[in-house]
Amino acid sequence: MPQTTDAPVDITVVITAHGEGIIAGQSAKSAEAAIAEAERGGLRCEIVVVLDRADELTSSVLREALGDRARYAISDAGDPGGARNRGVAEARGTTVAFLDADDLWSSNWLKAGFAQITARPDTIAHSACNLVFGGKRMLWWHTDSEIALCDGAYLAWGNFWDALTIARTEIYRRFPFRANDLRLGFGHEDWHWNVMTLRNGVAHKPVPGTMHFKRARRGSQMEAVERVSGLPWPDAIIGLGRSPAS
Repeated sequence: MPQTTDAPVDITVVITAHGEGIIAGQSAKSAEAAIAEAERGGLRCEIVVVLDRADELTSSVLREALGDRARYAISDAGDPGGARNRGVAEARGTTVAFLDADDLWSSNWLKAGFAQITARPDTIAHSACNLVFGGKRMLWWHTDSEIALCDGAYLAWGNFWDALTIARTEIYRRFPFRANDLRLGFGHEDWHWNVMTLRNGVAHKPVPGTMHFKRARRGSQMEAVERVSGLPWPDAIIGLGRSPAS
């Protein structure tokens, strides 16, 4: 059914798409499964697909998979942070959840993440764990910024969290993502965003029992950032250091 424009929305699912191709169909199915579970719990969801310089295959796969269940925004940012900012600008939900068009969610992600944000609206929710596949293979456990073992000063050296988050929409609007600047060697954009939000008193907290499945692929912005900065590809950096490529 087409989405109405006057009904209240709890969660805006923002899917950012670039050149993911056929795998974007699986990402769309993953989003729909999580939305279905959230809606069974009484939540209202919408989908915004940001086609950020998306190639024809990626665009057609997502339009075929989601049809008029989604709204589509054309972006020329050419950058993951810029694409997310465009999705936030389009959002009608009280919260926003990000999904890259080659990644997957556990089906409980939206329901569990929204519940955590409802209890702590001043925080940003992350998956408990990321399973990275493709060009890198690793497990990446997200830490809680409010526990004693989490040293915020470590963010000067490495990134604790990725950008596939759920938070109140006003948090994303207050702290927009900064674009990667490969000429200056600036990146990753999620790392910078995590530093800025934590410095401004916004806690980052994993949602127990949730998982994201993240694809590391050749040609991604994350690979380009790592190549400029001299970080290894495709070797995985395990633990709480560098965030994996999206």
